[in-house]
Amino acid sequence: MNAHHAAPNGQDHALPLATLWDMDGTIIDSEPFWLRVELAMLARYGIDMPADLPEQLVGTGLRDAARRFQELGVPLTVDTIVDEWADGVVAGMQTEPAVWRPGARELLAELGSLGVPAALVTMSVRRIADAVVDMLPAGTFAAVVAGDEVTHEKPHPEPYVLGAQALGVAIEECVAFEDSRTGVRSAAASGAVTIGLPNMVSLADAPAHEVWDSGLAGRNADDVSKTFTLYRSAHSAGQDSHLTSTIEETDMTDQPSATDAAAETAGTPALRGPFVYGDRVQLTGPKGRMNTFTLEVDGEFQSHRGTLPHAKIVGQPDASVVTNSSGEEYLLLRPLLSDFVMSMPRGAAIVYPKDAAQILSLADIFPGANVVEAGVGSGALSLHLLRGIGSTGTLRSFERRDEFAEIARANVRAFTGEDPANWSVTVGDLQDELPNAVEPGSIDRVVLDMLAPWECVDIAADALAPGGVIICYVATVTQLSRTVEEMRRSGLYTHPQASETMVRGWHVEGLAVRPDHRMVAHTGFLVTARRLAPNTTVPDLKRRASKSDFTDADLANWLPDMGDATSEETWTPEAVGERVKSDKILRKKAREAQKVADQRADRAEG
Repeated sequence: MNAHHAAPNGQDHALPLATLWDMDGTIIDSEPFWLRVELAMLARYGIDMPADLPEQLVGTGLRDAARRFQELGVPLTVDTIVDEWADGVVAGMQTEPAVWRPGARELLAELGSLGVPAALVTMSVRRIADAVVDMLPAGTFAAVVAGDEVTHEKPHPEPYVLGAQALGVAIEECVAFEDSRTGVRSAAASGAVTIGLPNMVSLADAPAHEVWDSGLAGRNADDVSKTFTLYRSAHSAGQDSHLTSTIEETDMTDQPSATDAAAETAGTPALRGPFVYGDRVQLTGPKGRMNTFTLEVDGEFQSHRGTLPHAKIVGQPDASVVTNSSGEEYLLLRPLLSDFVMSMPRGAAIVYPKDAAQILSLADIFPGANVVEAGVGSGALSLHLLRGIGSTGTLRSFERRDEFAEIARANVRAFTGEDPANWSVTVGDLQDELPNAVEPGSIDRVVLDMLAPWECVDIAADALAPGGVIICYVATVTQLSRTVEEMRRSGLYTHPQASETMVRGWHVEGLAVRPDHRMVAHTGFLVTARRLAPNTTVPDLKRRASKSDFTDADLANWLPDMGDATSEETWTPEAVGERVKSDKILRKKAREAQKVADQRADRAEG
């Protein structure tokens, strides 16, 4: 097993197992050589260099840059263009003194003396890389990854992953140094702690862990070890910060550890950092239409407006904009929980985010709560409950249908990247399974999303602690009435409270301010009550005499199972208007949910 080298001066942080270095603009100031040969090629064919092109090409792979020249009108093959550039750059290095970036050689030498190996990761071809390596002291680089030796150029993470593999270390144990936005995206997406070194372009919006605005001048191994220790601890805690920050004159030992923050969250994916393969991404197009999918190697988003390779998204920071093959712009966002549940594969109908938010509020779902959920459906409400109880609470979910449970497990795994240790799913009837699963009076909250929640009023009361909350989600007024009356008749709860939530958006554009034409109106009713202490009778509500007083016989006129009919005969999914999906459709949805979960798992293993 590789062991971390002790930091210099006995500091309380460790050096990385290896460092990975970009070359052009990071170690050697070779950009003038490149600009000279590029201008000469364009001039030969009477083509003017676009003003913004030099900055766009900084850090770009040579083959991608050559294709850009073809688009400008250069009548040569990609290989010919690259070869001509390489000849010119090598000739320039051989005839003119090398201009080294300040502090780069000194830091390389210091880290090497402390036993930290280095790999050169450049998109220049091998013969240019070798020319630079030959100008440095022997042994400076233990490995070289060149642009003509990789399948995918930067910003794909492959070059940096190969660099770590060549040194025999895990990429997460490495620090990468980069001067371009393209290179920073590549390094950060690979999993290395990434330090940005601005040279010809600003890195203000690049997904580096840190940006050293003054470059490597005056930097030493102690600075590297501080940065590595801070961000490696964040990664180990499962919450990569990937924050772009300027740390001039900042003592990193005074910064709070990300471990503490990560410990407060459970049931959530990494919410920050550049996109990597396996992430879910939400694309918003020119007309506001959204598409959500999982990033895959060699994947491609296609529409009638053009194509967008997944590789172009990987390495981009959250909330950035990319263009497809026809120049259409798309906004990239990491889906929020509310976005995810609306786009995930469904078996049963989901609890909408507007209702889930009310459930968390009205039931007071708190960190550390012990919660029972009946009717797991597709897992939407389970995800919200897991978010609410945090890592110290427990969620016990019960579902009568195995296919629904399978879909829910896959959806939760797809969103969180794991099977949460504080969540269990039991297949069976709540009345049969709950007494075997929990001790009486040990549950803080019971959430019932089921066809006939009134059948579980008594069993829920046995599980709830005095003062605990029961909340039921029902779709129709008949179910609402039946649930409320059963709670009253049981004598085990406070007076039930019923509500529904309707959300109406507004169009706000200049002076045109009006309600949207569409809204999310009725989806269901919520009924809440509190568990009474044993041998307690809730006081009657004082109210005026009313013609609305009723008897059980009155209720039986429209709630048949309160008369002679049985609950099984009266309350069926079809009777309350539920759309029942066939077994074939449910199996399809289960496969879709499992596919998303597997894609997330592949990323974690990779």
